[in-house]
Order: sequence, then structure tokens, then C-alpha cells
Amino acid sequence: MKKNNLLKVLTISFLIFVVLSWIIPAGTFTSGSFTEGEVAPLGILDLIYMPLSTITSYAGYGILILIIGGFYGVLEATGVFDSLVAKMSKKYEKKAKGFMIFTTILFALLSSLTGSSYVLLVLVPLFAAVLLKLGYDKISALMATVGSILVGSMACTYGFNVNGYINYYLGVNDLNNQILVKFILLVLLTVLLIMFVLKHSKKVTVKNLEVSKTKEVKVTEDTKVVETAKKEAKKTTTKKGTNNKKTGTKTTSKKTTSKKTTTKKSTKKTTGRKRTAAFAKTDDVKVIKNVKERSVWPFVVILTLVIIFLLVACYNWRYAFNIDVFETMYESIIAVTVNDFAIFKNIIGTFNPLGYWAVNEISIILVFMSLLIAWIYSLKMNDFVNAFKEGAKKYLGVAFYVVMANIIVGVLIATQNSGSMYFTIADAILGWTKDFNVFTTGLVSFIGGFFFNDMPYLVSSIATTLTTKITDSTLYPLVGFVMQTMHGFAMLFLPTSAILLAGLAYFEVSYKEWMKYIWKFLIQVLVVTLIVCVIVSMII
Repeated sequence: MKKNNLLKVLTISFLIFVVLSWIIPAGTFTSGSFTEGEVAPLGILDLIYMPLSTITSYAGYGILILIIGGFYGVLEATGVFDSLVAKMSKKYEKKAKGFMIFTTILFALLSSLTGSSYVLLVLVPLFAAVLLKLGYDKISALMATVGSILVGSMACTYGFNVNGYINYYLGVNDLNNQILVKFILLVLLTVLLIMFVLKHSKKVTVKNLEVSKTKEVKVTEDTKVVETAKKEAKKTTTKKGTNNKKTGTKTTSKKTTSKKTTTKKSTKKTTGRKRTAAFAKTDDVKVIKNVKERSVWPFVVILTLVIIFLLVACYNWRYAFNIDVFETMYESIIAVTVNDFAIFKNIIGTFNPLGYWAVNEISIILVFMSLLIAWIYSLKMNDFVNAFKEGAKKYLGVAFYVVMANIIVGVLIATQNSGSMYFTIADAILGWTKDFNVFTTGLVSFIGGFFFNDMPYLVSSIATTLTTKITDSTLYPLVGFVMQTMHGFAMLFLPTSAILLAGLAYFEVSYKEWMKYIWKFLIQVLVVTLIVCVIVSMII
């Protein structure tokens, strides 16, 4: 299976890391000064302990994915999801390329401006379902959604999860530094992405879909019963109107046909929708009965407002633009008391102010949104629970890979007090030049993508070293720009990229298929990015 292919690739990546731990010494940086330590190899028991530790440490990301699956399970149960997908696909039926372009720009732009990749994952099943309905193949839908999120992160402009942390650790106070260059790169990469997707996208015809579905059908027990009964009926039934030689009476098929071959029995398993739109694959779906077709607008309005709210809540406005209105509101709310009893703090419970939200808060909001949608569309509680459970179950594979993509960074964080092999590698590469160099800084950041799949972890680990080796503070915005582009480039194809693995698992695209599909685009992106970085370094 294609999902097993991802497991193999992820396992190989971890084993490479284990082998390197036996070869490369673990070094440490203290005030920018590097000290080489001893080799700290991972043993046999570590091969068992580290995956378990990763699951416990990063379970929150997996839970978020499961809740997204549950949310879409509820939407499909109400019927509103399929209705919206049908309306959107009908509207853009003759403008399929236009919708593909719009989707690519939307995800790339939102990712670049906000840096909230996990919030944007909530929208992926909806847009992917429309693209699939319009006839695009799955890998094109993957590239236009998840691929666009990764490109937007690479050409990040105001995204705090990328640029905010880079500026914080490098001591750059203004988020607008290099902003024009970042927008230019965003435009260039997005145009490349659109051209690539349109050129390599494949339209899946209805005929091909039917053939594909026929090949994927498994023979069930009911099918076997029906086929057996038909054979028996054929043997024992004579043609209508002919006489039985022994009795002289007419024999009808009604008396000799088995009850198991009735139309009701043979068609019971084939009722309902074959394509599970929210899960990007062909599968049987349990459709909740007696659900009347409702207007899609309540769902559209709620989803839009919730996505906007989450993007705002997950963006740190104070450190980005020195806006502390949300923290002031938070302090005012928790300060409300009646007879020295903190009403909101005690009733609502512990919560963070807007601007400091992360995966846990996103999960909570999605659960409440699922309940609200179920209530609006009159879904019974029992049906809601079953639909949510079935939806989450179908996202189990996606959740697993999102969690396990963090296994290497999990090991590094757990053993950071004793040093890291990445520091040894980084010190060696940075030592090739005396001062700032685009290629050495870019290479350190690219390799850092293998060890740290999240920019905050990478920049926090290497920032002091960079600022010590590069004494000219006017170069720090350029250093940050090179870091974000090369790390983002690595996330487009390295198997340690959590967002990438989520997309591959969701669309059921193997890692081999992805690399075969994207390698030309990677070369284009790398060339364009390096040219931009070199030009900027020459101007400054």
C-alpha cells in the first residue's frame, strides 16, 4: 500500500539519523563558541523508546488531525458537504483551470501571510474535493493545496511562525525588513507553481473513474452468496412456458429462485455514495437517512468566520506588530469577579489569550464547530457521535504520520543538554567561510530541515552561533531570509516534513510518486531562490 511506502521512507530517515549518531560527535554551542563532544550513539532500546516518546510528546498534532477528520465526517453525515461540493463544481465546471489557479494562490498567500499551516489544513479537504470533482487527479489536488501551503511558508512574508521567530532570535525588530524581496519571491514561486500544476495536471474522465472503481471492488460475502444462488437458480430453472417432463406442469422461476437472490438483498450494500468526497478516496459511506437537503450558506458562513478567527488567534500580534489589544482583553476578562470569585476564569477554565493559540485551541474550536453544524442541520446526537467517530477513524493514518514526522526533532530536543550532531555539522559548514555567505548559510538551513521540521526549533538552536560568526547586524535580515527559504525548500520534499506527510497520507500518494512528480519543480524553485538570494546579498 502507498501508506506503507511512507512508513518505509520515514523509517529509513530515522535509521539514517541513528547511523549518523554513531559517526558524528555531538557538539555544543555556548555563547556562539562551539565545543565538540563525544559520539552519542542511539542504541537498540532507543529504537523503541524514541518512537513512543515522540507519540506522547506530539500527540496534540495527531489529535488535531483526528478532529479535522471527525469534523468532515459530521459534514458528510448532514449532506451539506456534498451539496456544497456539487454546487462549487457545477459553478466552476467550465472554469476548472480558474478554480485551480484560485486555490493555489489562496493557500500560498494565506500561508505566507499567517504561517499557520495547521489551520489551513482544515480547508484542504473542501478544496481538494472540488478539484477532484472537477476531474483533476489526486496529485494535482495535493500540489494545489498542501504544496501551496509549503511554497507559501518558503516565501513567508508576515507569517509569525516563520519570520516572527527568525526576527526574535536574530534580534531584528522590524517584521517589514526584506518584505519587498519576500513578496517578489512569493510572486515568482507562486507563478512557477501555477504553471507547473496546470502543465502536469491530469484530467480524470468519468469512463476512467468507472474502470478504476471496477478494479478496486472487493468480492464481499453477500456478492458470493448472490452469485452462488444465481448459478443454482440457473441449473434448476427451466425456460418459461416449457413443461416438466415428469409432472407435466409448468415450472416457474419464482418457486425455484432462492430468497437470498432478491433485489433488496443484492443491492443493500451498494446504496449510498461511492466516493467519499471529504476523504479524497473511493470508499463506502454511511449516509444518515431522512436528512433533508439544507442551504449550504450557514456552513459557509460558519467555516469562513472560524478560519478567520483561528488565523487571528494563532498569530502573535504583540511580538509581530506590538499590538497588545488581545492581551489587554484577556486580562480584563479574567479580572471580572463577583464577591472575589473570578467568574470567567473559574467557569471557562484555563485558556490562553488570542495570539498565543496553538494546536490544542484549534482542536477545541473545531469540536465546538462540529457540534454547532450538527445542531443547525438537525443531526441527532447518536448520528453525530457515529459520524465524528467514523470521520476520525479515516484520518488515523494521516494523524500517525503527522506525529511520527517529528521523531528526529523529538530526539534532538530530548538530548539537547548533552549536545547535538547538527551543531557539529553546522559548525563545520559555517567554518568554510569567514563571514556571511549565502551558500553556507543556506546549506546549514537546508540540512537543518532534516533535523528540525519546524522553523522555531531550527532558528532557536542556531541563531546565537550565526550572530556570533556574522558580526555585521545589518546582514541579519538577509540571514533570516536565506534561512526561511532553504528550510522551506527542504520541507517540500524531505520525509521529515509533517505537513508534506499529512498531504501524502491524506491523498494516498506514495513518496516515490511525489518525488517523480515534483523533481522538476524543485530544480526551478532552487534556481530562482538562489538567484534572488545572491542578488539581494550583492545589493546590501
